[in-house]
Amino acid sequence: MINLQLNPALLFTPGNKPTTFSKAEETGANGIIVDLEDSVSTKDKQISRDNAVRYLSKSSDIVNILRINHLTTNDGLKDILAVTEKKLYLDAVLYPKTESPNDIYQLSQLLSQTYDEIALIALIETAQGTVNLHNIVRDSPAQLQALMFGAADYASALNCDGSIQALLLARMKIVESSAMKNLTCYDSPYFDFNDNHGLMNELKTVKSLGFNGKAAIHPKQINQIKSAFKPTLEQYVQAKEIVETYNKASGEACQYKGKMIDKPVYQKSMQVISNFENLR
Repeated sequence: MINLQLNPALLFTPGNKPTTFSKAEETGANGIIVDLEDSVSTKDKQISRDNAVRYLSKSSDIVNILRINHLTTNDGLKDILAVTEKKLYLDAVLYPKTESPNDIYQLSQLLSQTYDEIALIALIETAQGTVNLHNIVRDSPAQLQALMFGAADYASALNCDGSIQALLLARMKIVESSAMKNLTCYDSPYFDFNDNHGLMNELKTVKSLGFNGKAAIHPKQINQIKSAFKPTLEQYVQAKEIVETYNKASGEACQYKGKMIDKPVYQKSMQVISNFENLR
Protein backbone atom coordinates (compact mmCIF):
# COMPACT_ATOMS: atom_id res chain seq x y z
CA MET A 1 0.00 0.00 0.00
CA ILE A 2 1.28 3.45 -0.91
CA ASN A 3 2.84 5.51 1.88
CA LEU A 4 0.90 8.74 1.55
CA GLN A 5 2.95 10.53 4.20
CA LEU A 6 5.83 10.69 1.71
CA ASN A 7 3.61 12.47 -0.84
CA PRO A 8 2.59 15.91 0.44
CA ALA A 9 1.51 17.63 -2.81
CA LEU A 10 -1.54 16.27 -4.64
CA LEU A 11 -2.90 17.92 -7.79
CA PHE A 12 -6.61 17.85 -8.66
CA THR A 13 -7.36 17.34 -12.36
CA PRO A 14 -10.93 17.34 -13.73
CA GLY A 15 -11.95 14.05 -15.32
CA ASN A 16 -13.33 15.80 -18.38
CA LYS A 17 -9.91 17.28 -19.23
CA PRO A 18 -7.75 14.22 -19.97
CA THR A 19 -4.88 16.24 -21.41
CA THR A 20 -4.17 17.49 -17.89
CA PHE A 21 -3.54 13.97 -16.57
CA SER A 22 -0.21 13.40 -18.24
CA LYS A 23 0.77 17.05 -17.78
CA ALA A 24 0.29 16.62 -14.03
CA GLU A 25 3.17 14.16 -14.02
CA GLU A 26 5.44 16.94 -15.31
CA THR A 27 4.56 19.43 -12.57
CA GLY A 28 6.49 17.71 -9.80
CA ALA A 29 3.29 16.81 -7.97
CA ASN A 30 3.56 13.74 -5.76
CA GLY A 31 0.15 12.54 -6.81
CA ILE A 32 -2.67 13.25 -9.21
CA ILE A 33 -6.30 13.25 -8.12
CA VAL A 34 -8.46 12.49 -11.15
CA ASP A 35 -11.76 14.06 -10.17
CA LEU A 36 -15.10 12.56 -11.14
CA GLU A 37 -17.11 14.57 -8.63
CA ASP A 38 -17.38 18.33 -8.00
CA SER A 39 -15.34 19.63 -10.92
CA VAL A 40 -17.35 17.59 -13.44
CA SER A 41 -20.85 18.54 -14.59
CA THR A 42 -23.60 15.93 -14.78
CA LYS A 43 -23.46 15.82 -18.57
CA ASP A 44 -19.72 15.04 -18.47
CA LYS A 45 -19.78 12.29 -15.83
CA GLN A 46 -19.63 9.35 -18.22
CA ILE A 47 -16.93 10.77 -20.48
CA SER A 48 -14.89 11.64 -17.38
CA ARG A 49 -15.29 8.10 -16.11
CA ASP A 50 -14.11 6.72 -19.44
CA ASN A 51 -11.15 9.12 -19.45
CA ALA A 52 -10.14 8.04 -15.95
CA VAL A 53 -10.28 4.33 -16.78
CA ARG A 54 -8.25 4.89 -19.93
CA TYR A 55 -5.59 6.84 -18.04
CA LEU A 56 -5.45 4.40 -15.12
CA SER A 57 -5.07 1.43 -17.44
CA LYS A 58 -1.38 2.35 -17.85
CA SER A 59 1.29 2.62 -15.18
CA SER A 60 2.80 6.00 -14.32
CA ASP A 61 5.53 7.45 -12.12
CA ILE A 62 3.06 9.41 -10.02
CA VAL A 63 0.64 8.37 -7.27
CA ASN A 64 -2.77 7.84 -8.89
CA ILE A 65 -5.81 8.83 -6.84
CA LEU A 66 -9.42 8.86 -8.02
CA ARG A 67 -12.14 10.97 -6.43
CA ILE A 68 -15.38 9.15 -7.08
CA ASN A 69 -18.94 10.31 -6.52
CA HIS A 70 -20.75 9.29 -3.35
CA LEU A 71 -22.08 5.74 -3.34
CA THR A 72 -25.60 7.01 -2.60
CA THR A 73 -25.68 8.44 -6.13
CA ASN A 74 -26.06 6.67 -9.47
CA ASP A 75 -22.76 8.15 -10.62
CA GLY A 76 -21.01 6.81 -7.54
CA LEU A 77 -22.23 3.30 -8.31
CA LYS A 78 -21.13 3.67 -11.93
CA ASP A 79 -17.71 4.88 -10.77
CA ILE A 80 -17.20 1.81 -8.57
CA LEU A 81 -18.32 -0.53 -11.32
CA ALA A 82 -15.90 1.11 -13.75
CA VAL A 83 -12.86 0.71 -11.50
CA THR A 84 -13.65 -2.82 -10.33
CA GLU A 85 -14.43 -4.44 -13.68
CA LYS A 86 -10.67 -4.79 -14.13
CA LYS A 87 -7.68 -3.93 -11.98
CA LEU A 88 -6.33 -0.47 -12.78
CA TYR A 89 -3.12 1.31 -11.77
CA LEU A 90 -4.93 2.94 -8.88
CA ASP A 91 -3.16 3.71 -5.60
CA ALA A 92 -5.97 5.36 -3.65
CA VAL A 93 -9.61 6.40 -3.77
CA LEU A 94 -10.74 9.74 -2.35
CA TYR A 95 -14.27 9.44 -0.98
CA PRO A 96 -16.38 12.64 -0.77
CA LYS A 97 -18.53 13.68 2.17
CA THR A 98 -17.39 10.86 4.44
CA GLU A 99 -19.59 10.94 7.53
CA SER A 100 -19.24 7.54 9.21
CA PRO A 101 -17.03 4.43 9.41
CA ASN A 102 -19.71 2.62 7.42
CA ASP A 103 -18.95 4.83 4.41
CA ILE A 104 -15.35 3.61 4.42
CA TYR A 105 -16.34 0.01 5.17
CA GLN A 106 -18.72 -0.18 2.20
CA LEU A 107 -16.16 1.35 -0.13
CA SER A 108 -13.48 -1.03 1.13
CA GLN A 109 -15.69 -4.07 0.60
CA LEU A 110 -16.47 -3.10 -2.97
CA LEU A 111 -12.88 -2.33 -3.91
CA SER A 112 -11.44 -5.43 -2.20
CA GLN A 113 -13.11 -7.61 -4.84
CA THR A 114 -10.52 -6.32 -7.33
CA TYR A 115 -7.69 -4.71 -5.34
CA ASP A 116 -5.56 -6.48 -2.74
CA GLU A 117 -4.07 -3.25 -1.43
CA ILE A 118 -5.55 0.16 -2.03
CA ALA A 119 -5.49 3.21 0.20
CA LEU A 120 -8.66 5.11 1.06
CA ILE A 121 -8.77 8.82 1.79
CA ALA A 122 -11.80 10.17 3.64
CA LEU A 123 -12.79 13.65 2.49
CA ILE A 124 -14.25 15.50 5.47
CA GLU A 125 -16.47 18.32 4.28
CA THR A 126 -19.70 18.29 6.32
CA ALA A 127 -20.70 19.01 9.91
CA GLN A 128 -21.65 15.36 10.35
CA GLY A 129 -18.19 14.40 9.15
CA THR A 130 -16.37 16.50 11.74
CA VAL A 131 -18.73 15.40 14.52
CA ASN A 132 -17.96 11.74 13.74
CA LEU A 133 -14.24 12.13 13.04
CA HIS A 134 -12.99 10.06 15.96
CA ASN A 135 -15.38 7.23 15.11
CA ILE A 136 -14.41 7.35 11.45
CA VAL A 137 -10.73 6.93 12.27
CA ARG A 138 -11.19 4.46 15.12
CA ASP A 139 -13.71 2.12 13.48
CA SER A 140 -12.82 2.20 9.78
CA PRO A 141 -10.88 -0.68 8.19
CA ALA A 142 -7.11 -0.53 7.76
CA GLN A 143 -7.46 0.67 4.17
CA LEU A 144 -8.23 4.14 5.56
CA GLN A 145 -4.82 5.79 5.26
CA ALA A 146 -5.61 9.49 5.19
CA LEU A 147 -8.08 12.29 5.86
CA MET A 148 -8.52 15.34 3.66
CA PHE A 149 -10.32 18.56 4.54
CA GLY A 150 -12.88 19.90 2.06
CA ALA A 151 -12.99 23.57 2.99
CA ALA A 152 -15.39 24.86 0.32
CA ASP A 153 -18.21 22.41 0.99
CA TYR A 154 -17.66 22.64 4.74
CA ALA A 155 -17.87 26.43 4.77
CA SER A 156 -21.02 26.26 2.66
CA ALA A 157 -22.59 23.70 5.01
CA LEU A 158 -21.86 25.88 8.05
CA ASN A 159 -22.74 29.16 6.29
CA CYS A 160 -19.37 30.62 7.28
CA ASP A 161 -16.60 32.18 5.23
CA GLY A 162 -13.60 30.21 4.03
CA SER A 163 -10.99 32.10 6.04
CA ILE A 164 -8.37 30.23 8.00
CA GLN A 165 -9.85 31.64 11.24
CA ALA A 166 -13.38 30.43 10.51
CA LEU A 167 -12.24 26.92 9.66
CA LEU A 168 -9.53 26.55 12.28
CA LEU A 169 -11.49 24.25 14.61
CA ALA A 170 -12.38 21.81 11.82
CA ARG A 171 -8.75 21.62 10.76
CA MET A 172 -7.63 20.98 14.33
CA LYS A 173 -10.17 18.16 14.67
CA ILE A 174 -8.86 16.54 11.48
CA VAL A 175 -5.26 16.65 12.69
CA GLU A 176 -6.19 15.34 16.12
CA SER A 177 -8.22 12.46 14.70
CA SER A 178 -5.50 11.56 12.19
CA ALA A 179 -3.02 11.25 15.05
CA MET A 180 -5.11 8.50 16.66
CA LYS A 181 -3.85 6.04 14.04
CA ASN A 182 -0.99 8.01 12.51
CA LEU A 183 -2.97 8.69 9.35
CA THR A 184 -1.82 11.22 6.79
CA CYS A 185 -3.88 14.41 6.82
CA TYR A 186 -4.19 16.68 3.79
CA ASP A 187 -5.47 20.21 3.81
CA SER A 188 -7.98 21.55 1.31
CA PRO A 189 -6.77 23.31 -1.84
CA TYR A 190 -6.21 27.05 -1.78
CA PHE A 191 -8.63 28.18 -4.46
CA ASP A 192 -7.09 31.49 -5.59
CA PHE A 193 -4.16 30.11 -7.58
CA ASN A 194 -2.94 33.62 -8.42
CA ASP A 195 -2.54 34.54 -4.75
CA ASN A 196 0.89 33.16 -3.86
CA HIS A 197 1.07 35.17 -0.64
CA GLY A 198 -2.27 33.83 0.56
CA LEU A 199 -1.23 30.27 -0.25
CA MET A 200 2.01 30.67 1.69
CA ASN A 201 0.21 32.06 4.73
CA GLU A 202 -2.26 29.19 4.69
CA LEU A 203 0.56 26.66 4.27
CA LYS A 204 2.36 28.08 7.32
CA THR A 205 -0.80 27.73 9.39
CA VAL A 206 -1.74 24.21 8.39
CA LYS A 207 1.85 22.99 8.67
CA SER A 208 1.99 24.40 12.21
CA LEU A 209 -1.27 22.60 13.04
CA GLY A 210 0.21 19.25 12.01
CA PHE A 211 -1.02 18.62 8.47
CA ASN A 212 1.23 16.39 6.34
CA GLY A 213 0.31 17.82 2.95
CA LYS A 214 -2.09 19.87 0.89
CA ALA A 215 -4.06 19.45 -2.30
CA ALA A 216 -3.60 21.86 -5.22
CA ILE A 217 -5.86 22.97 -8.06
CA HIS A 218 -3.12 24.46 -10.24
CA PRO A 219 0.38 23.25 -11.16
CA LYS A 220 1.96 26.55 -10.05
CA GLN A 221 0.99 25.72 -6.43
CA ILE A 222 2.96 22.48 -6.31
CA ASN A 223 6.45 23.79 -5.58
CA GLN A 224 5.21 25.99 -2.74
CA ILE A 225 3.39 23.06 -1.16
CA LYS A 226 6.37 20.74 -1.41
CA SER A 227 8.72 23.37 -0.01
CA ALA A 228 6.40 24.07 2.91
CA PHE A 229 6.26 20.48 4.08
CA LYS A 230 9.92 19.53 3.59
CA PRO A 231 12.22 20.70 6.41
CA THR A 232 14.98 23.11 5.50
CA LEU A 233 18.61 22.06 5.54
CA GLU A 234 19.10 24.15 8.68
CA GLN A 235 16.24 22.34 10.43
CA TYR A 236 17.65 19.00 9.31
CA VAL A 237 21.14 19.75 10.64
CA GLN A 238 19.72 20.96 13.96
CA ALA A 239 17.56 17.86 14.29
CA LYS A 240 20.56 15.60 13.70
CA GLU A 241 22.54 17.46 16.36
CA ILE A 242 19.68 17.13 18.83
CA VAL A 243 19.40 13.39 18.18
CA GLU A 244 23.15 12.95 18.58
CA THR A 245 23.14 14.91 21.86
CA TYR A 246 20.23 12.91 23.23
CA ASN A 247 21.82 9.61 22.26
CA LYS A 248 25.09 10.59 23.95
CA ALA A 249 23.08 11.27 27.11
CA SER A 250 21.75 7.68 26.90
CA GLY A 251 18.19 8.89 26.64
CA GLU A 252 18.32 11.11 29.70
CA ALA A 253 17.03 14.68 29.61
CA CYS A 254 19.84 17.00 28.49
CA GLN A 255 20.47 20.38 26.90
CA TYR A 256 21.12 21.61 23.37
CA LYS A 257 22.14 25.26 22.96
CA GLY A 258 20.43 26.18 26.21
CA LYS A 259 17.21 24.31 25.48
CA MET A 260 16.09 21.19 27.29
CA ILE A 261 15.89 17.98 25.25
CA ASP A 262 13.59 15.23 26.43
CA LYS A 263 11.88 12.32 24.68
CA PRO A 264 9.18 14.37 22.85
CA VAL A 265 11.83 16.76 21.48
CA TYR A 266 13.94 13.78 20.41
CA GLN A 267 10.97 12.15 18.66
CA LYS A 268 10.09 15.39 16.87
CA SER A 269 13.69 15.70 15.68
CA MET A 270 13.56 12.15 14.34
CA GLN A 271 10.45 13.12 12.36
CA VAL A 272 12.26 16.13 10.89
CA ILE A 273 15.16 13.90 9.81
CA SER A 274 12.81 11.35 8.26
CA ASN A 275 10.84 14.01 6.40
CA PHE A 276 13.95 15.69 5.04
CA GLU A 277 15.41 12.41 3.80
CA ASN A 278 12.25 10.80 2.47
CA LEU A 279 9.75 13.41 1.28
CA ARG A 280 9.55 13.38 -2.50
